[in-house]
Amino acid sequence: MTDPKIDPDLWPCGLMVMDGAGHVQQINATLRRWLGLSDAPAAPLRFVDLLSRAGRIYFETHLRPLLATQGHFSEVSIEMERPDGSRFGVFLNGKARLVDGAMAEAHFCVFQNEQRQRFERELVAKRRESDEFRSLVRSSPQAIVSVDFNLIIRAWNPAAEKLFGYSEAEAVGQRFDMLLIPSEESAKFPQKLLRLAAGEVLRSETERRHKDGHLLPVERSIAAISDKSQEYAGFVAVYSDISARKAADAQIKTLLHEINHRSKNLLTIVQVIARQTGRLYQGAEFLSVFNKRLASLAANQDILIKNRGENAELERIVTTQFAHLIDPKTPQVRISGPKVVLNEKTSQAIGMAIFELATNAVKYGALSQGKGIVTLTWEVSGGQRPELTITWAEAGGPQVAAPTRRGFGSQATGPILESYTSGKTTRDYAAGGFRWVFTAPLEPLAQREENWTDAGLGEDTEAHRA
Repeated sequence: MTDPKIDPDLWPCGLMVMDGAGHVQQINATLRRWLGLSDAPAAPLRFVDLLSRAGRIYFETHLRPLLATQGHFSEVSIEMERPDGSRFGVFLNGKARLVDGAMAEAHFCVFQNEQRQRFERELVAKRRESDEFRSLVRSSPQAIVSVDFNLIIRAWNPAAEKLFGYSEAEAVGQRFDMLLIPSEESAKFPQKLLRLAAGEVLRSETERRHKDGHLLPVERSIAAISDKSQEYAGFVAVYSDISARKAADAQIKTLLHEINHRSKNLLTIVQVIARQTGRLYQGAEFLSVFNKRLASLAANQDILIKNRGENAELERIVTTQFAHLIDPKTPQVRISGPKVVLNEKTSQAIGMAIFELATNAVKYGALSQGKGIVTLTWEVSGGQRPELTITWAEAGGPQVAAPTRRGFGSQATGPILESYTSGKTTRDYAAGGFRWVFTAPLEPLAQREENWTDAGLGEDTEAHRA
């Protein structure tokens, strides 16, 4: 080994010779350096002592028999072990010299593969990360869209299919701005791309176009993608459907408007009831009458709340107005009529009118006598413009006469009710008993009305001037 051209210690690979018994006969400086061995080992080395445990098993069960039968092997990946226990990977090539069919010695050429193993490990790790990322993207409940530098869609997950209506095959390859961006936002889109390229992450609520053409309210988060040179290469957009949240927000706003609206209505009605009651009653009598009228109003409100504040059936309204004065199921009270649904304004007005009629009947009319009877009926006329007619008829009570003064009861059953409903009322103080009739077009009574706070209740209305 004195000729530099063939000196094995100068070779950049490991070289080793093993005898038939498995002992190392020769090992070059390169392999000794890799293994951390001294130039002159204290004891003879066995080849398998230079391998890891798994390497030893593999050599004895696979490689040694292969050398004995086939005479050679090449590029076998195996681990070698240093005296300190550390390991390193190599590619092992072996060739045997056989004598009479038995291996007399074997020559090995060893190449380190740590860099390759490291590269393979990194490749496997990146592939695993890529697979995990791809799995996360596909299973994400949020729509994820990947777009390249030329605004061409390159990735479209199942959530995007569900949100926007386009299948992956339909979306991939299309221009992002042509597929999803509403026309009114197109002019601003190039400026947003510049912000993305500068490194800004865009987060906001916006709208995106569905396959069927309608606009979807979405929450978006868009971030730039960089290439290997850290140059802008496109972006990833993540979208969440906020349709339900927007609908809930709109419902809350509507409810707040309704609360404000109804509160004003109720306060106005309470104010008028207090003012009108105070003109005719004082002290304890005022409190008694005022409380009963508020109870009537509250009963109407209960019915409306149970119907979500939109409408109420006439039968429930009139029955409730008797409850604070007399059992509506008593034989003295006869109530009948078809199903009629009224809006909030009409329900309040008719409820107050019936309460005043019932109060008057209990105090002065038919219900003040044991044999007196009140018959309350309503009917709806046919035709293109149906009308609702409500009739209150008393019988068996004391002699009746027209009142000498007009209090809140007269207002509630006359001018106020008429101004609420565009209807007409008539009264007949006949000797046989008091009779009251209300007639109005049915359609306006059932329609939902948004603003009626001061309808028929202002200080200067004709009802109050009367």
